Amino acid sequence: MKKLIFFLFLVNFLIIPCFFVNVYAEDTDYLAYIEIVMSTGKLIRNYTKEEMADLKARSESNTFFGISIAKDNVGTKATYISSILVSYENSGTSPIELTKEVQVETNKKVSFSTSGSVSGSIGGNLKKIKGELAAKADVKYSESTEVSVKEKKTMRLKVDPNTKMILYLTGDLFIYNGCFSCYSFFVKEFSAAYEFVILATQYERLEEATINEDLLVKAGA
Repeated sequence: MKKLIFFLFLVNFLIIPCFFVNVYAEDTDYLAYIEIVMSTGKLIRNYTKEEMADLKARSESNTFFGISIAKDNVGTKATYISSILVSYENSGTSPIELTKEVQVETNKKVSFSTSGSVSGSIGGNLKKIKGELAAKADVKYSESTEVSVKEKKTMRLKVDPNTKMILYLTGDLFIYNGCFSCYSFFVKEFSAAYEFVILATQYERLEEATINEDLLVKAGA
């Protein structure tokens, strides 16, 4: 009888949740950024099928219960351009003045994504998966936040004659990615890619040039 009760406990609290909880992409604003330039390595979305297959194979292990991971990037620094705030060209003979409301993120927001929609969970909810993944991927998860905090400011811009300008948001990121496999009683439930992106800094940047010059916007320039 005791063995039966123990078995039912395992089925109810450990095995069944692994088939009903979905792991899905969350907080993926960074995937819509205009440009992300990493100092080395690449984002998960840019991996080839062969590279992804190799990472997934490396994430497999003889694990009883929980997550086994294969780390690729750990705290890799990157620069980015998240959005163009103003783009203007003055082909006239008089200066043009503009006013723009700007919102800049002021905290170290953590973004997280995983590949596709994966059935299963090691802990019964997404939060636990992310927490365990972050710990094993060397992400200082507890020191960051997933809630965006934005600081508003008003900018007054002056565009001289025969001049074009671009105002955009840029800054620094730290990338942590790789693949993980989820196990239950030594049986692999699934494998998937993971990616944590920590927004370290964000600020506005203004680039100006004469109309007949090329105006190149590069993250971190």
